[in-house]
Amino acid sequence: MDDKNINGSGMTLDVTVRPIEPKGNLLGFASVKFNDCFVVEDFRILQSDKGLFVGMPSKPDKGSKTGYRDTAKPITADFRTELTEAVVTAYHAEVEKLQTRAAAVRPAPEKQPPIKEQLDKAAKEVSRDNAARPAAPKKEKAAER
Repeated sequence: MDDKNINGSGMTLDVTVRPIEPKGNLLGFASVKFNDCFVVEDFRILQSDKGLFVGMPSKPDKGSKTGYRDTAKPITADFRTELTEAVVTAYHAEVEKLQTRAAAVRPAPEKQPPIKEQLDKAAKEVSRDNAARPAAPKKEKAAER
């Protein structure tokens, strides 16, 4: 959760983020609590060519160009910027926390040599093992008769 005082106005935003396994450009969801008295849920955290951005909560609307209509949105560009910064900051903090937790649970994998080197090494070991085997005794045909 990230508490942020907006523009020194006394308004605080408590942001809760839920990262997900990426689906297309969707990276997660966020809920924002305003001044401990109003919550807006279902903000989408999205990746674009320009970086992360926050999609506003919306619902399907067949009459709109995109097929969706925002159900909550900032009125001013300044507040949209502040809201986006708060959500993106909370997202980065949550991802870092998850990565730290994952690193503590499992040790880092050992660095493996390239596949070609592994195959060459295995071929040499097989050749050495084959050379060390005693030759199978040959049966003579005359002795069998």
